[in-house]
Order: sequence, then structure tokens, then C-alpha cells
Amino acid sequence: MAIVTTDAILLRAHPFSESSRVLRFYTRDLGLVGVMARGIRRGASRGHGGVDTFGEGTAVIFMRDGRDLQSLREFSPVKVRFGLAGDFRRLAGASIAAEIILRHAGEEPNAQLYRALSAGLDRLGSAGAENIVGEVLALGWCIIHTLGFAPELAACTGCGRILERDEMARFDLSAGGVRGPECPAADGSRRIGPMARAQLLALLAGEVPARLRGHGAHLTLLDDFLTYHMLGGRRLASFDFLDPSPPGEIDDSGNGR
Repeated sequence: MAIVTTDAILLRAHPFSESSRVLRFYTRDLGLVGVMARGIRRGASRGHGGVDTFGEGTAVIFMRDGRDLQSLREFSPVKVRFGLAGDFRRLAGASIAAEIILRHAGEEPNAQLYRALSAGLDRLGSAGAENIVGEVLALGWCIIHTLGFAPELAACTGCGRILERDEMARFDLSAGGVRGPECPAADGSRRIGPMARAQLLALLAGEVPARLRGHGAHLTLLDDFLTYHMLGGRRLASFDFLDPSPPGEIDDSGNGR
């Protein structure tokens, strides 16, 4: 048995008994890890020892080889992020990020993914009301990119030709990226212009473009991409709390239409 002390972010919690919970953390040093937290619900009811979803701190974990659930010795919170639970759009965005990581992050440590999640949750919690959707998009796409699932935006997925900066294209969901104007795209592919491609590149890097437009279209693209490529066809209900407008295309000015 080894005792590991690591930075950790709580992604999900399930009750196990009157006093205990099963917790799923994403950690800096252990990757994704499930733990049994015995007595934690009793401690929280007395005003100490609680662990809140999306909270971040230092976890001390007893590790045994071959176990699906490890044992949590203690957790010292550093960031509680109560603001996420106080706004349904912030909570929906954090839930989307958590679901991606729970489905695709492994037990191997990934410091870049940990930093992206931590920083993205901080920005989502502090963003002004008008910037919440942008931060949700940046967090979601940045995690997708860090996990190695980023869409192809520079070259046509049909012929491989590098697109000019000012070229119109179509986003072919089944191909996982853009198609140039001379290559046929699958039915239902949406138009994506040069500004929208530049915005998407910024979102993949975890940055919100200064004048991000077409929020509804950007959310629909993220939703569709996750459903098709990462969630086995299952759509996340959290998107229902985010979409500010009917879905549409992302045109050359970045507006959905």
C-alpha cells in the first residue's frame, strides 16, 4: 500500500451509506481515480471535512494495486467554487467538462489536462454573465484538444489540401473536420467561414475570442462533435441549459445563421 498526496478536483460524488460517499477525482499525479470516502457525510454535517463537486484541493489517498476504489484519508479544500452551483449555465458547463474527462481520461497523470480543467473552472466561475457561454465553449474544446480529439481545421479532410485563410469551408462531422469548397461533404454539413475557423482555433487553445458571435451555432457544433466522436451517440442534457438561440451555420463573420 502506498500513500499519495496530490492536487485533486472532484468531478462526481455518489452516496454509499449514511456516512460515506464514492468520489471520482481528477488528480494531478494519479489521473482519474475513484475513492471511498468513509465518514465524510457525517463530517460535513458537523461543518468540517466536506467535499463539494468541482471543488479543488489536496487529497491524501491510500493506494492499493488492483482496486477499483481506493481509500480517501483526507481532503483539504483550496477552492470550493460555490459560484458554479449558483448559476445553472456555469453548472452545465462544468458538468460537460467533467463528463468528457470521466469518459476519456485514464489513470495516467496528465498535467496539461489538469491545468486546463482547473483554469477553465476558475474562469467559468468568475466570468461575467455575458461571457459564460464563451467560457463553456473554451473549456469544452480545450479539454477535447488536450485529450487528442481536436477537429481538423487547417486542411481539407477529403483531399488534404491546406485551406487558404480566407476560404469558405464546410464542417463535415463524420470526417472530424473541414472540407474545402471543391470536395463534397456529408449531408447536413454546416458552412464554416475563415473567422469562425479562427475562433474555433482560439477555443481549442482555451481562449475566448474578443468578439465571439454565433453562440448558438458554436454550442451546436460542440454538442454534435462530442455526441458523434466522444460520447457514443449519447447527447449531454446539460446543453439544454446553454443554447441561447436556435442552431444554425457558422458563417464567414462568425454569426450563426
